[in-house]
Amino acid sequence: MNIGFIVGKDEEIYNDKNLKKIVKKKHLVYNQLQSDVAIALTIQESYPDINVDIILPKEITKSRLQKNDVNFILGYDFNSILNEDPYVEKFNKNTMKGIAELLYLYSDESCKVFPPIKHLQFILNKKKYLTKLHKNNVPISQSIFFKRKNNLLNLINQVKDNKWKIFIIKPNGGTISIGFKKFIVKDCLKNISILKNYLDENELYDEFIIQEFISGFRTYGEIKMFWINNKYSYAVNTIDKGNDNYQVKNIINKNVLNDCKEIGEKAINLVPPIIINKKKVLPVLLRTDFTCCLNNNEKSKKYFLNEIEYQLCGSYINYSNIKYPYVPVIADAFVKKAQELIDLGF
Repeated sequence: MNIGFIVGKDEEIYNDKNLKKIVKKKHLVYNQLQSDVAIALTIQESYPDINVDIILPKEITKSRLQKNDVNFILGYDFNSILNEDPYVEKFNKNTMKGIAELLYLYSDESCKVFPPIKHLQFILNKKKYLTKLHKNNVPISQSIFFKRKNNLLNLINQVKDNKWKIFIIKPNGGTISIGFKKFIVKDCLKNISILKNYLDENELYDEFIIQEFISGFRTYGEIKMFWINNKYSYAVNTIDKGNDNYQVKNIINKNVLNDCKEIGEKAINLVPPIIINKKKVLPVLLRTDFTCCLNNNEKSKKYFLNEIEYQLCGSYINYSNIKYPYVPVIADAFVKKAQELIDLGF
């Protein structure tokens, strides 16, 4: 069995002395082993009969991908191009040719990339999944979807009609905090050019998501919940208090954890199924992110679903207090998924 892993992470250090001894220098980032490479190396060491191919972003080619039975995306996709994380010349975002090239490779069935393009296009498009979640009564923050060509004055009036005093804008397709910005409604009403300047600064994006600013975000943070093969695995609470004060904690409140589990299970079951040769295949990993409090009602303490991420997402295992054995568990899950896909004629 030949398994390819498309890597590219640079902020999720995995401290393992044994793996560090065998890793190739080119697979280190700032001389540090990253979690995506660690997963590949763990399989290489635990399953000697499997040929593991670690593929750097600059090494992604059709011929390289075609040599493997399956290629898992762990560190480089279309958002990586937009965010230049990392920068790869042949996938240069400025001409948009780079995105088209990666789209072609990830869409080509002969390249055997998993998850398939339809799954990626759903997960990476917040408008698609937020709309579906809303229609199915999954609690989310009220969202306005705004295209660049639309009228800004109409937008700010819509925000005003919603009685939002502060709102946020983020690109549809952006990751982490790229393009995220907070606006005060009364300031925008006085000077609409504030919004025009924002659009100019984010010229690569055509569509944006506008939501009410949730004041509890700094207090309660986000609960990031991991589902392996659609089964709950573990969760962490991340809190960004600003000024480089970023905390990752374990979740103590079991009621909150159970409430988020219930929402998350419903959400992942609404993700369109992956079909391989007429058979349903579960994604290796999904992550559901939750925030408090719904409709800015802090008395209710109701969490709502903020985002869905796929197997490329951060695991937070680089924080010492997170004890979940993510790397060996997910490595085993990838091996089993590879065998399942091969058996289905992927």
